[in-house]
Amino acid sequence: MQKRRLPIFILFYLVIGYELLGQTAVPENPTNQNQAVNPSSTPPPTQEPQKLPPPPTWSDGFTAGALVRVRPELKYNLDFNRNTNDNVDFTGQKIQFWIQKEFTKDVIAKITFQDARLWGAEKGSLTGLSTANDGTRQSTDVREAYIEVKNNFNLPFHIQAGRQILRYGDERLVGSLDWTNIGRSFDGLRLKWDDKYISSHIFVTSVSERHSDIAGNTTSFGVKNQYSPYLDCPYNGTKACTLKPDAQRQELGDSYFTGFYNTLKPSDYFHIDLYYLGLQKEYLRANQSLILTTGETGNPASRASRWDILHTYGIRITNRTQANKKALQALDYSFEYAVQTGTTGKSIRPRWDNQRTEVTLTDPLTNGTYNHNLYSEKEKYKTFAFGADVGYTIEKLRLGVAYDIGSGDPNRTDGSIASFQNLFHTNHLFYGMADQVSWVNMKSKSVNATYNLGTYGNFRVDYFAIEKHKLQDSWYDVAGVAKTGASTESITNNSYDSSQVLTEKGAGDNRPVSMLGRSLFREIDFKYNMPYKNLILECGYSMLFAGDAIQNRVNDRTINSQVYTNQFSKNAQFAYLMVTAQF
Repeated sequence: MQKRRLPIFILFYLVIGYELLGQTAVPENPTNQNQAVNPSSTPPPTQEPQKLPPPPTWSDGFTAGALVRVRPELKYNLDFNRNTNDNVDFTGQKIQFWIQKEFTKDVIAKITFQDARLWGAEKGSLTGLSTANDGTRQSTDVREAYIEVKNNFNLPFHIQAGRQILRYGDERLVGSLDWTNIGRSFDGLRLKWDDKYISSHIFVTSVSERHSDIAGNTTSFGVKNQYSPYLDCPYNGTKACTLKPDAQRQELGDSYFTGFYNTLKPSDYFHIDLYYLGLQKEYLRANQSLILTTGETGNPASRASRWDILHTYGIRITNRTQANKKALQALDYSFEYAVQTGTTGKSIRPRWDNQRTEVTLTDPLTNGTYNHNLYSEKEKYKTFAFGADVGYTIEKLRLGVAYDIGSGDPNRTDGSIASFQNLFHTNHLFYGMADQVSWVNMKSKSVNATYNLGTYGNFRVDYFAIEKHKLQDSWYDVAGVAKTGASTESITNNSYDSSQVLTEKGAGDNRPVSMLGRSLFREIDFKYNMPYKNLILECGYSMLFAGDAIQNRVNDRTINSQVYTNQFSKNAQFAYLMVTAQF
């Protein structure tokens, strides 16, 4: 009878099991049962298996923040006329909430929601039925909404697209305007190269769009009929308001703001900015006529269907290379110079055409007649601006001086625009806290002192002496808009006529230069800010003292000296209190 054999795999497991039992068994010691076991013979401790990282969640790379700011403001007698009531007081409020998602270390998206409003500007509860949030007029919008892709092609090359805030240099020409309740944003594309020695940005933004889409999104620009009329009121309130259409929006078509801004960084003690800024605005016909254009003066066909193209070239030198525009040295400085060229899109009578050669034509749509210049030339930009700010810090005290000049136009009837165009600025820091002038037709000389109180904040005092660059040009407000009739001015450059004038701009818009004033005003500013827990408390007070350019216009003896009255009041004031919470 044949013997049975164990299957081979059973023999294999029996041998392996015996070997394992032999390795783990402790040998007996017949001579000494309590003898310590040789440590070298003990098995190594067992290791726990490594835990895998948790799977990513939606909250990874997600951050959020908010800002709440409340600021009451008071403005008193800023037209320097005792017979007009231009006193202003209001409380502005800004609320922001932002979220940012970092999809990878190089791809981020950010959205900032903002609500900006005035207290009591809505209907409120006059009847006792509605409240301050009755929804009559909302001021909620998107301040930022962009996607940024960084380090493309493994280079410090970044792409940012969407609604974004642009800040360059000292923000004299391109800034966020965060002092105001609403601020400023741009819709566009920005290409950025940022490394240790150079920062180079190219951007293209859309300022206005004339076309609506097919899905119900409408534009606020272009030829339309639904524009609401508005009241056009003289600056000083001495004349009746007139009802006018919103011609500016009707005439403005596609507009673009472009730039090429470069910062050379050879060291932490010295930076150079070289830049080009371009503003292109298309003007449209405001009605169906082939010739007529609403809102134009002079030649009715002067700007329709043409482009206003402004080129700005500039350089800035500074040693304020650290955060918050700080310098590593006791002496800090910033110098900036810019020039502007281009054409306004207007065709005007040439300066050499003293005979005012004209022909009479007929509008084919209205059958009305109009005068047309037989000769014409393009109106050109030819402006400049300069700013200098120098300071020296001694322990906690900084002393500073500044000088700023924005060119003015001595003759606004010739073929050139010599008044500097201040673009998209943030001027609140440079020409007086009361915001009564911009970088246009002005000279500003100022001194300042800042004392650091440590945990108790900072205290600053400024003194400004501001006058006109060209006496014939207007006084321009903080937005760069001419305050016609607020100061002495002359449309043309009449240097010799000293006769009595009969209109606010002079006889035939030709007030003699000998009757023009130079000084706009002097201003003294006091500002104090202090951090308190999670808040920043800030307050400011300004006193303004008008000069002869304003006084000679308010008390205008040249119009009719027989009925002259003293309307001039020399002093004006501005004050605010601001509380900001950011978290």
